[in-house]
Amino acid sequence: MEGNALLSINRSSFLSPLIGEPWAWQSRNCWDFACHVQRELFGRELPQIAVPADFNRRWVLEEIAGHPERARWRQVPDGPGGLVTAADGALVLMAHARFPAHIGVWLRQEGRVIHCDGKAGVACETVLALRQVGWKSLMFFEPVTCTDL
Repeated sequence: MEGNALLSINRSSFLSPLIGEPWAWQSRNCWDFACHVQRELFGRELPQIAVPADFNRRWVLEEIAGHPERARWRQVPDGPGGLVTAADGALVLMAHARFPAHIGVWLRQEGRVIHCDGKAGVACETVLALRQVGWKSLMFFEPVTCTDL
């Protein structure tokens, strides 16, 4: 099942216990966490990516920029005044400067991005809060559908 409809789980019951869970490079990194949310809330299977033990920022940047999964998603432009127009469940690529180095999932109903990073673990934050902590560029991506082709 794919789409914006919830699966058979209660959204709040799923999200609430996740907040504050710690980040772990091999099991609870930002990509694995985004995959978990996509699978459980939106019925989308994303490919697993093996994170090397010696991963660094360069590896993350190259993996995000060149991964074939990007072809299955289209960027959604911001609305007037930077308003987020992306659908519930859109992937959110985040960058401190020019190149994305982090990923989360847009929760339209909550008006927040849920993500997992090394400082806070799992957090659910507004776009404004993310920008205030240094994520200057947020890019929203929705799955490509047959009508997009």
